[in-house]
Amino acid sequence: MRIGFVIQHINAYGGTERAACAVMNDLAQTDEVHLFEVFSRGPARFGLDPRIGTTSLFDKHISLLNSWPRLVARMVREIRRHRLDMLVIVEATHALYGVAAAKWAGIPCIVWEHFNFSVDLGKRKRRWGRRLAARWANDIVVLTHRDIELWEAGAAPRANLHCIPNIAPPVSSHTYDPSLKTILALGRFVPQKGFDLLVEAWALVEADPRSEGWRLRIVGDGPDKPGLAARAKRFRRLELAPSESDVEGLFAQTGLMVVPSRVEGLPMVMLEAASFGLPMVAFDCLTGPAEVIEDGESGLLVPPGDVWALAEALLELMSDADRRQKMSERAKEKAVDFSKERVMAAWRALLF
Repeated sequence: MRIGFVIQHINAYGGTERAACAVMNDLAQTDEVHLFEVFSRGPARFGLDPRIGTTSLFDKHISLLNSWPRLVARMVREIRRHRLDMLVIVEATHALYGVAAAKWAGIPCIVWEHFNFSVDLGKRKRRWGRRLAARWANDIVVLTHRDIELWEAGAAPRANLHCIPNIAPPVSSHTYDPSLKTILALGRFVPQKGFDLLVEAWALVEADPRSEGWRLRIVGDGPDKPGLAARAKRFRRLELAPSESDVEGLFAQTGLMVVPSRVEGLPMVMLEAASFGLPMVAFDCLTGPAEVIEDGESGLLVPPGDVWALAEALLELMSDADRRQKMSERAKEKAVDFSKERVMAAWRALLF
């Protein structure tokens, strides 16, 4: 089977790009896979199988709306040139031209969405793309069962909806060390990730005697970094560190993971942490955390945006090494639900 994937570009450290690389690389073991980028910014950060061909539709950044006729025409040309049997459109924004191109070329298409339906980050193109996908795509893949409900309520789709989560790394053989007293938060410094809320919670944590000996490490980069850095100076045990490619190295120094996101799809960092056996505390935002954390078993979920509850949940686990140890073991068991074997079986059932 010849399968095409279309994405804005593959040269980013985001969860979308990582998930796309993982799925394409596995499919390339048995089928012909080709990647189309609207505009390439360089090679895949997470690596692509050398058998996967890549094509850049344009040699510079373009407006998806202003260049719509050219995008559709070029995509149709590439579909026919590579004799594709299926087109997978990564992110609903690209359904704006990808669905039309697939229909014009006479092949089925799948729209693979990585944000939950209630989140558009202020982009009309994403809203329009979802509406178009709901009506004209053959299938829509979302990351959580809750998101299927949101699509059904918000778009009344004609397309078939499927829940296929992202692939977690293989379960680590690393043994959890309950003596470690570093709390880790990891991600891009943008409002969505809620690090400002975490800093508020840390003010409560650091003032509590139960936190003695613990420190918080927030790792990442992004536009909110200057503001976070200024606020972090108030605290004795809060460190801001730049992005780090060696995530397992960070996990090996960590006793507790915290995910303070306001909104999510299905956070890759949570799948990675679960596979490594880290107990977690997270806001129970609309989709994602509740699919990974079994509340009270592999971690704790607290009401979205409730800074006091976040602080209390952290303090509760910081003061209970035995409970963290048990949560570590259960996190690894839960991570098996997101194994490559299970996720790719779902993809292959859909594609073939």
